Amino acid sequence: MNNVILIGMVSFFADLSTEMVYPLIPLYLTTVFGATPAIVGVIEGIAESLASLLKVFSGYITDRYRKKKPIAFLGYAAGLVYKLALVVAGSWQGVLAARVIDRFGKGVRTAPRDVLVSESCGPDKLGHSFGIHKALDMAGSAAGILIAFFIMMAWKGEYAYKQLFLLSCLPAIASLFMFIFIRETGEPCDVSEPLHIFQGLKNLDRHLKLYLAVVFLFTLGNSSNAFLLLKAGNVGFTPASVVLLYFLYHIVSSLFATPFGKRSDRVGRKRLLVAGYVTFALVYAGASPGRRIRQSLLQLLRYMAYPLR
Repeated sequence: MNNVILIGMVSFFADLSTEMVYPLIPLYLTTVFGATPAIVGVIEGIAESLASLLKVFSGYITDRYRKKKPIAFLGYAAGLVYKLALVVAGSWQGVLAARVIDRFGKGVRTAPRDVLVSESCGPDKLGHSFGIHKALDMAGSAAGILIAFFIMMAWKGEYAYKQLFLLSCLPAIASLFMFIFIRETGEPCDVSEPLHIFQGLKNLDRHLKLYLAVVFLFTLGNSSNAFLLLKAGNVGFTPASVVLLYFLYHIVSSLFATPFGKRSDRVGRKRLLVAGYVTFALVYAGASPGRRIRQSLLQLLRYMAYPLR
């Protein structure tokens, strides 16, 4: 369990760093570079698609070479490069390049990190362990957002974006430092035949294929948080207030992650997953374009009570 907490602390500092700047990206793009919401959507779409695709290849490399810790370290190191790229970006294309670097890191680190978590606990405590990791992950996000809020309040309207981007590098460095204490666990598996990524996908268990299809449909209907942040700004919230609302979003998830993860060990994963997906669908079905943003945000917070996204 100590290893799980250490991995969670890596995510805590990494997400603290990332969320110090993420709520500001839509505002930064629109106010500094004059980007339209469509451009914001293109940037987020490219970045998130890259992260999803890379998770497959990252998992394949992790299985083939059994090097979980170095691969995860590489992914988290990309987060530091992302902040530096934001500092030197001189156009929305530069921000796009920075977001691609960030999502590259996300795609690379997710699979080996999750393997490290799963191998650091017994099969009867998987939900509890991943819940702890998720709680620390989201707590880091909430802390980063809160720090950004207080900094923005201190700016009194003069938003020095690049100075905040530089400041966010400090927790990113702290996350990399935590890797010193993480231990590689689990025995290397003997593979009689060379691993082939596409053949491996073809030979997946049919139940897993069905689950992946459900995840695909869910992700297809999901929307980027950047649009919610942008919408909040468009209806009159100040940049600092948008950051504070985003803080509430994450703190709810952090509070509920561990108890729901622990409960999944007792009642099963499927029941909680279905509850989360159904709640999400109901929220978006009721969130028509004409509703006030505050009502939509409250519905979103109710959804976050099911941190199984």
